[in-house]
Amino acid sequence: MRNFERHNVILAMLQTEEHATIDDMASLCKTSVQTIRRDLRELSLSGRILRFHGGARASPVDPATAYDASSNLKQKEAAAGLLAEIIPDNASLFLAGGSTLAIAAEFLNLRNGLTVITNNLQAAKNLVKRADFEVHVIGGLSRPESGSIAGERAVEFIGQFKVDFAIVGTSGIDGDGTLLSYDQNLVAATRAMLENSRRRILIADGSKFQGGGVVRGVHLREFNILITDTKPVGAAAELVEAAGISIKYPPTQSYESARKLLS
Repeated sequence: MRNFERHNVILAMLQTEEHATIDDMASLCKTSVQTIRRDLRELSLSGRILRFHGGARASPVDPATAYDASSNLKQKEAAAGLLAEIIPDNASLFLAGGSTLAIAAEFLNLRNGLTVITNNLQAAKNLVKRADFEVHVIGGLSRPESGSIAGERAVEFIGQFKVDFAIVGTSGIDGDGTLLSYDQNLVAATRAMLENSRRRILIADGSKFQGGGVVRGVHLREFNILITDTKPVGAAAELVEAAGISIKYPPTQSYESARKLLS
């Protein structure tokens, strides 16, 4: 049974029974418990289920956070998992919108005493449970496609802070090094985050170098660090070198070790 077929079986089961154990789902799908855990992680990231210890239950659709985080999931996790090694305890940071940064927020739970200002609704959900974190959710216009908040009010809110790090993602990276987005409303918020931070981090898996997005944003050279899932080669490597920024990519399987610490 392929993964999308298992996903459909799991969703149908949860609609019928409201909740189910991992063992029951594995039995129904005729697969391993480990495979079901991966399926539940993907379904949870896309907002379609709610996980609990040993199982899951159906989730009502929340338009504000119902965007697709499951595409290139392994690559996104590989990049996002490295963020917790760079951000120190007690740091302050902006965390921008998008599915990669929602995943990065999970790994930030490995740190202590963070102050996070975010327009990423799923990221806020992943962080707010920490009593030692100070989480500020930016107000403004909801953008369901990315699970983000944008608009003039968002830019004004961001301008009230000066933080240690700005952490942003991108829909794609153009051949000239310009970051691209599918939503022009998000570009101003990203610019404001960069302008009000001391260090700037871009998280982008290798697929982003193939393009994606139509709205021009900031340039690679405006960042101090690029975090990605694998060492860039060819034109991508030349682009990063020309931008003059540091690059971080994880050793094979390192993000899986970080994921185990969160489970």
